[in-house]
Amino acid sequence: MSLPWQVPFKPETEFNVHTRPRFLNWEKSFVSGPDSPLYEITHWKSPESPDWLLSKVGFKARAEGPPGHVHGGASAGLLDEVMGVLAWDREHACVTRSLQIHYARAIPIGLPAKVLTRLVEVDSRSLELHSTVYNTEGLPYVSCQGIFHILTATQLARFKTGI
Repeated sequence: MSLPWQVPFKPETEFNVHTRPRFLNWEKSFVSGPDSPLYEITHWKSPESPDWLLSKVGFKARAEGPPGHVHGGASAGLLDEVMGVLAWDREHACVTRSLQIHYARAIPIGLPAKVLTRLVEVDSRSLELHSTVYNTEGLPYVSCQGIFHILTATQLARFKTGI
């Protein structure tokens, strides 16, 4: 079943620039930070397609929910994170407002996955992003539509100071 917000599969060769998350406090992120107990993850972008991001993911044993498979919350956290990575890379300081997730099939622990993420729409106060977890052959596992709130300068300053 294809959803309107399932991101089309693109070949890995279209993404040739390694990037790291630019959002606040990335180094402490349990999702994509360097000490993540759940994932091994790298992010790749394409100068020709700046509204797209490819994330290569390996799911660690700590992400397990059902025996041998990734917990639904772990995959939701991953999709939220990669959408944030793309939004902040495109210089939109934002936070998650809502996520709508469709689980097509269970993700096996250890699956070498690709997550394709796309910035779909930007207005004055919000962003819409779509993200899909695929196996290396292009079979979709989980898709997500995310709406993100663009922070005002005052809100961003408060986040930076931890208040």
